[in-house]
Amino acid sequence: MIVAGLSGGEGVRIVLETEEAMLLSELADQVDSVLLLGEADDPALGRLLPNAYPDDHEAAHDYTRYTRDSLVDGKRQAAQRVRDATAVEEPGGVVQIELDQSEAWGWLTFLTDLRLILAERVGIVDEDEAEADETRDDYLRAAYEWAGFVQGSMLEVLDPIKG
Repeated sequence: MIVAGLSGGEGVRIVLETEEAMLLSELADQVDSVLLLGEADDPALGRLLPNAYPDDHEAAHDYTRYTRDSLVDGKRQAAQRVRDATAVEEPGGVVQIELDQSEAWGWLTFLTDLRLILAERVGIVDEDEAEADETRDDYLRAAYEWAGFVQGSMLEVLDPIKG
């Protein structure tokens, strides 16, 4: 995987091995499934859509009633854009994706959602603490770390630290 800035600094170019593109597409399906079909008591869904007012049931209910559908729609659209961009017909080779600033930030939204779901599934509560069960879900842990690498690489290109 390679992440580079577009000429003029107005976006990001991502070059993925076909298998990486297929993985991202599958992970986008999984995020969409959690958002669409997730049970109210699913802790991963709770991480994606946390209670804005944990101490005020009525305010929390109103907030959810007025914002939840649009939040879910936005997250599902971000996953769909990733799925569309990473759709490949045949394995082998590379997939090159060019994203303008807006599209790239949409991808970052998706990657954040993905990492929140994966963190919940493997038991990562605080990224700085290594208390997650290291023997559980090696595939999910690897996907979590890889998504973090992609996210970090994109952020370096989109918002470089000026020094």
